[in-house]
Amino acid sequence: MTTDLFSNLDDALGNVPTSRRDALRTAGRYSAGAALVALPFFGMAKKVMASNYGFDPATDVDILNYALTLEYLESAFYRLGLDAGVIESADRPLFERISADEDAHVAFLASAITAAGGEPVSFDDDAFDFTGGDGSGSGPFDPFGDYATFLTLSQAFEDTGVRAYKGQAANITTPAYLTAALQIHSVEARHAAAVRRIRGNQGWIPNAQPGAIAAIQPVYAGEDNVTQGGVNLVNALSGYTVEEITEAFDETLSMDDVLAIAGPFIDG
Repeated sequence: MTTDLFSNLDDALGNVPTSRRDALRTAGRYSAGAALVALPFFGMAKKVMASNYGFDPATDVDILNYALTLEYLESAFYRLGLDAGVIESADRPLFERISADEDAHVAFLASAITAAGGEPVSFDDDAFDFTGGDGSGSGPFDPFGDYATFLTLSQAFEDTGVRAYKGQAANITTPAYLTAALQIHSVEARHAAAVRRIRGNQGWIPNAQPGAIAAIQPVYAGEDNVTQGGVNLVNALSGYTVEEITEAFDETLSMDDVLAIAGPFIDG
């Protein structure tokens, strides 16, 4: 089914990142696009980007490899967490479900890229350093020895994934890719809500997640935005608090933002 979905895509899509973090970095040069993604009319934003900024857009395969890199990270994180036995028994079925979803996302995206004539990036578990030590193995986190830390990173990865997929929606040019990406995006949002509730948080993000520990605060940068479509909703609407307005919208993350968050967990 995956092959059929992408069988008629343009074979010319094939600017393939090859190193471990290249999949994140390749389109990092589009950081200027982050502001554009926040605009309500994506088509208009892309025209503005093309005409005013003068850089070549990332190919769809670049973007899918970027998503695949994040999915590999999540897949490894949950597999290693389950293997380590750090997850409390009551929560284990949930994380087994999430782990299976992430594995399916990896398989789906890799198949889609191959079907489009591209070369999917590939990672093994050794490619990741979940201590957050940038490959040193001596970072500040111990997610497989401490369940609270595992949950903290799980929430950070899931919330990042949601914003990362949304951040690239305006840059995907092929409708079939966009459909597939949004299908994964909604599942990641459900993962995020479930993990957030285990941690005692709301399923949605208020403001910029007050109370988040410093280590994951960058995940929520910009979530306190109250202007949508050029309209300041605090001024335009009555009967809503600032917190309620921010809860009603999720914001995007650029590739540069995501690299800054995920980079310390990717070795090489």
